[in-house]
Amino acid sequence: MSTSLLQRLGTPLFDPGKRHHLPLRDYMDLTIERMRTIVRNGLITNDMWLGQARQSDFRQMYERTGLIGAYDYALFSSIVDHMIAGNALFAQASALQVARYRQEVIEMGAVYAFGCTEINSGSDVRNLQTRVTYERQSQCLILHTPSPAACKFWIGNALHAAQVVMVLARLIVDGEDEGLHWFRVPIRDQENGPLLPGVKVMACDPKGGIHANQVAGIRFEQMKLTQDALMQRHARFTRDGAFSSDVPGSERLTCAMETFIQERLLLLAAASSGAGLCAHLAYRFAGHRQLQAGSTQVPLLIKPLIRQRLYTEQLKALALKLLEQAIVSKFEAHWDQLHKRKELHILAAIAKSVGTWMALDVMGKCREICGSQGFHHYNQIVTLRMDCEISVTFAGDNSVMAYQVAGDAITRPRFASRPTANLAQRIEKDIVERCRNPGEVSHRQAVALTYARALDLIIGEVENHHLVSPQTLQDLIQVFAVPLSEGGFVANSNDLDSHAGEDQLAMLAALLAPPRELVSAPIDKPDYIRQFTAALFGEQ
Repeated sequence: MSTSLLQRLGTPLFDPGKRHHLPLRDYMDLTIERMRTIVRNGLITNDMWLGQARQSDFRQMYERTGLIGAYDYALFSSIVDHMIAGNALFAQASALQVARYRQEVIEMGAVYAFGCTEINSGSDVRNLQTRVTYERQSQCLILHTPSPAACKFWIGNALHAAQVVMVLARLIVDGEDEGLHWFRVPIRDQENGPLLPGVKVMACDPKGGIHANQVAGIRFEQMKLTQDALMQRHARFTRDGAFSSDVPGSERLTCAMETFIQERLLLLAAASSGAGLCAHLAYRFAGHRQLQAGSTQVPLLIKPLIRQRLYTEQLKALALKLLEQAIVSKFEAHWDQLHKRKELHILAAIAKSVGTWMALDVMGKCREICGSQGFHHYNQIVTLRMDCEISVTFAGDNSVMAYQVAGDAITRPRFASRPTANLAQRIEKDIVERCRNPGEVSHRQAVALTYARALDLIIGEVENHHLVSPQTLQDLIQVFAVPLSEGGFVANSNDLDSHAGEDQLAMLAALLAPPRELVSAPIDKPDYIRQFTAALFGEQ
């Protein structure tokens, strides 16, 4: 765990109460200041991504990003927006371009935004309409938004702060569509300064969450760019204006999308940390909340109904921790092996979809367990749930991710010639045999295949490292019953309920306990009622 990051979270700059009392614009500006402190101090930076100079610190960067996701998801998403834009540059730029802009990215000399999504296309990146036309006479590039449907939308950091947007657009040369390419597009000379000619920006507020992330819609109107705006690792213009590319036209979209693979892991990091925090707070509340039992008072946790509900959410939060350990280890081991990229892409899709779906479920159930206290922003749970709602469509819709996982499972069946070893593998094999054609897979089948692959990774992680007892693993498997019902799995709820004893909950609570610097909720403390009612008694 990162002591230096946790120490910073304990400083006045990161006082969590500011979120609820500052005007929105001030909260946005504070988020950029916090982001700059984290990035400039090298705590979370593009240099720590796999394939970069400090890739040995990837796991540390992953863990730190998860902590930020649990602390403030708006700050997390702002940092991720800057980093994925930076990674688009690092992955697609020539060596000369990387050298020119590297320090600007890793030290946040300029705030970057990631200009991929258009308002009409959503996750359908293949059909983006924004275009950059090569003007042969002046040898410059013209960036243009051809219709309302092509406006870049939901672009984080862009409303006030971003000076640079990494734009994914179609390159048009002599009337020919050369496919999607990345362009480095300055939109302001200085942070919070006026927009450059040819750029129009509007706010996407009011949003349902992540209020401090400066999400914007962008229109480009015949904006002139130099040839150097084109990222030139794989594509370039000669001195006489001829275009060439190392990548065949049919493969350029796949090449352009490389940056998404690692980004999706970061969403699992935030989901896992957030779910663990919410499970911790619900457990602490159930221990502090007193009930009258005859002439004495007893904690809410003594009630079997509460323990059974809470145990299920603890198991889900534990599942996410095990899932991230399994997937991050595979990324570290295989990133340098290019023939493994397809497998890593599928693992990232599993991480993103199962991680965010399951985390939101944990947050919602923990909110209910804590009653009205769970609905108060100071107690963090409802705040996290509200902010994390975006995660199911951020960086690719979860259902699209599930279809990709299902398509891979069906076209490359893992158990066509070898036996299955556990329940998850048997369910995957059964569904695959019923879905011979990827184009005919149902949504329920796609989701079931995705959860089955996640559960298989979790089972493997436990069996390889003996992280929890066999009984706990069997209970954890039971919480996958709903998404795996398509494969015929029926949970044994009696066993699950009977195992929800106080000792078992305490054991899981210790495994899930977050760093104390992440916890600001009054319900974490026995005197939470006194804290909430102090004003009624004239106390500060």
